[in-house]
Amino acid sequence: MRLVLALIACLWLPLAAAAQSGPATLVADRIDFDAETLVASGAVEIFAEGAILRATRITYLRREDRIVAEGPITLIDGPDRILFADFASLSADLRNSVLQGARLVLDRQLQIAATEIATGTEGRYTQLYQAVASSCEVCPENPVPLWQIRARRIVHDTEERQLYFEDARFEVLGVPVAWLPVLRLPDPTLDRARGVLAPRFSSDDLLGTGVTIPYFIPLGPSRDLTLLPYVTNTDTRSLGFRYRQAFDNGRIEANGAWSRDDLQPGDDRGYLFAEGVFFLPRDYRLEFDVEAVSDDAYLVNYGISEKDRLDSRIAVTRIDRDDRVLAEAIYFNSLRAGENDDFLPTRVVTVERQRRVPRAFLGGQSIWTLQAHARERTANAIPPGGPDNAARDVTRLSAAYDWRRTHVTGGGLVMTAIAGLHLDAYDVREDPSFEDTTFARAVPYGGLELRFPMARGGAGGVRHLIEPVAQVLFVPDNRARTPNEDSLTPEFDEGNLFSPQRFAGRDTRELGNRINLGISYTRFDPSGWNLGGTVGRVIRDDDLGQFRPGTGLDGRSSDWLVSAQASYQDRFSVLQRALFDDQFDFARSETILRWNGPRHMLETRYTFLESDVAAGRPIETSEWALDASRDLGGDWTGRVNWRYDFVTNDASRAGLGLTYRSDCVTVAFDVERRFTSNTTLEPSTRFGLGIELAGFGAEDRRDRRRRCGI
Repeated sequence: MRLVLALIACLWLPLAAAAQSGPATLVADRIDFDAETLVASGAVEIFAEGAILRATRITYLRREDRIVAEGPITLIDGPDRILFADFASLSADLRNSVLQGARLVLDRQLQIAATEIATGTEGRYTQLYQAVASSCEVCPENPVPLWQIRARRIVHDTEERQLYFEDARFEVLGVPVAWLPVLRLPDPTLDRARGVLAPRFSSDDLLGTGVTIPYFIPLGPSRDLTLLPYVTNTDTRSLGFRYRQAFDNGRIEANGAWSRDDLQPGDDRGYLFAEGVFFLPRDYRLEFDVEAVSDDAYLVNYGISEKDRLDSRIAVTRIDRDDRVLAEAIYFNSLRAGENDDFLPTRVVTVERQRRVPRAFLGGQSIWTLQAHARERTANAIPPGGPDNAARDVTRLSAAYDWRRTHVTGGGLVMTAIAGLHLDAYDVREDPSFEDTTFARAVPYGGLELRFPMARGGAGGVRHLIEPVAQVLFVPDNRARTPNEDSLTPEFDEGNLFSPQRFAGRDTRELGNRINLGISYTRFDPSGWNLGGTVGRVIRDDDLGQFRPGTGLDGRSSDWLVSAQASYQDRFSVLQRALFDDQFDFARSETILRWNGPRHMLETRYTFLESDVAAGRPIETSEWALDASRDLGGDWTGRVNWRYDFVTNDASRAGLGLTYRSDCVTVAFDVERRFTSNTTLEPSTRFGLGIELAGFGAEDRRDRRRRCGI
């Protein structure tokens, strides 16, 4: 019956829309008409120009070419606009309309109630009179939303996707807290809108109590600028910025600030961090990273970063399955107390080509490497009483060839032959400890690795794997002394237990005949529980003194390396790694625990490191760190972080945070205390408060659970 009435209405009622682009369609339970009017009642629906009108009764006035609708009324105007009203007068194409007792819902997030809503003929501007806007849920038992904006008039510009408020009053729980004669805010569908972003309030022992008010400026579809003015009740004044730009073949981003404060009166302070990447022809990439700061304490004073050595870098790279090309230049800047950049190798240039060649020699796999490397200090002379390397500059040319071939016997024994040759030519300047400024070094090696993996299946698909490994290496033990600056901190863990080289760089090669021994166990469980562990040790022909105490590699026999880990899916993991000698004296120990659940996150770690002066660690390190968050119920989340130094028996850092995030507002409060100090830094406490209203801009909270009140 509804279909028959719809056909009758379409034949009788073009609703004047045909003169524009096409007729409207009317569907109703009952239709009555004469020469002047058409009355539709029941479940009435009109489809016109992409808009849909639903009402209990509509009257079409043919001479006026208008529709009068009686509520409850729903007008769907596009994918992001829905209007509800008690009474409406509309044009035949549903564009020009006046609705009374109405509400406008934008993108299912922001609702605006008004006594009257009027839309012009062109459809671009919608005016709402005596309006109240909020993205909070309003319930009968709690009719006052958490926040709302009352205005004499609100204009919605659908083309620019902006909301303009006149004589606006901002209320929290019904209490007026601010009055603004004019106010402009983006509607929920706009991704990038010029204007003020959510402010952040802060209080700091050193900088004072202040506020940061970000201002976002779109500079086109592919770039934008955010200004971050920061003022406090002291003389601290700062202007930060963030600039971003996307290109067809890359992107750049720059962050920085200029500041003046009482910590260094009269001085201009600031920083600049910039990075970018560009994709070049033939799969090459151009990368750059700039890090600069006015003084050693600025980054920590303003809570930007805890880096104490900055590195600015520009590089051209190409990496694929079998080939690697690198050309880079790095400039280092130390912020550490007691370090002078003039006597550090701050300028470093490296050009490297590395290629893997499968089945190149005797059916094995080969990797050859060519490298040119140079590092320079700005100092031209050794200071009185300074070390010999205080002004040293080095240029090095290196070539390396590494080969290995694996064979599996019928009994399951995996045998791997390994061999290689590393050549280095040095030019050392301004270092009296090297009599010959130009010299070369060659380090060959060869060896055999034996593995015997043993696997067994268990009930429920559980699999066990045990793999003992023995690796014998033959390496010369007497080679020319070289300047060592890229291999000062060797690591010893399960990742390099069976490696011919444990120094990170190329200045020092691991010498001497040795045997690397180890055994590993792994358990795989389809339910998600996995376990694993490794025990290993290095035994040498002779102690050549290459490794310092504290590395776990010193002596004829290294410390015992023991590691164990367990995990359950991505929700739980624990890792323990330790280095200790035969008397169970630990050189290093680290325990990491991660636990994620639907309502909590926990990550904690304990680290112990034996003292190592050459590595910049004059005393031992014994530290516990904790980061955790917990859903406290409702929309509340708590956070805590903690770092405790067992050597000084004092906390080095502690923080607490509390966030309220609902469907309509986010409030974040945090407090952090830094207890450490040095010649340029003092202990400080920082408080922060940020408030962000939902419903303005493109943050999507439509799927978040709606709540009444707090």
